[in-house]
Amino acid sequence: MATSEDEAVAAADVLGYPVALKAASGRIVHKSDADADADADADADADAGGVRLGLADAAAVRAAFRAMTQALEHRMGGGVVQPMAGAGVESIVGVVNDASFGPLVMFGLSGMATDLLGDRAFRSAPLTDLDAAALVRSLRSSPLLTGYRGSAPVDLAALENVVLRAGRLAEDIPELAELDLNPVVAGPVGSLVLDVKIRLAVPPRRPDPWLRRLP
Repeated sequence: MATSEDEAVAAADVLGYPVALKAASGRIVHKSDADADADADADADADAGGVRLGLADAAAVRAAFRAMTQALEHRMGGGVVQPMAGAGVESIVGVVNDASFGPLVMFGLSGMATDLLGDRAFRSAPLTDLDAAALVRSLRSSPLLTGYRGSAPVDLAALENVVLRAGRLAEDIPELAELDLNPVVAGPVGSLVLDVKIRLAVPPRRPDPWLRRLP
């Protein structure tokens, strides 16, 4: 965490360059989206550039912190300095609660194209390892994970482990109303969760686990 340019530079010096700088405010959900609402007091799902990537030196960190502060003002809430993630396929893992089915684990590939296509899949918690493997492979875009057109395949076991852990959280924590891991970068070795959003609420009355009906 950094509340000033000097603190951001000090954190980057410790982590090593290049680094990413993100707005720390919990009100800005998708930090890389373009600003779709000029009302600074609205509950914003977008911002005017709440993330800067590939900052190669102290001067770049200072300039990025200053520009983000000017653009976001009180919405920024300080900054978070993080090391840059390696290359990989970006995915999204989530948990939602359905009135009929209870907690559902969601998996999809991240990015604008998959958002437009709605390429998402769901499984009811609790999950087994076979459930997680099937969920990850069930998308139309899943071939991107296994080496599409000569690209390197990702570490599927690590990605499935993230899905299993999300399912375990949904099972163990009734107050978990929503979980959003986005993006999860799946690389040739391991997977890295870059951003996490969690919403807690009074747990709903869970449906009969043996009863399944379409809403």
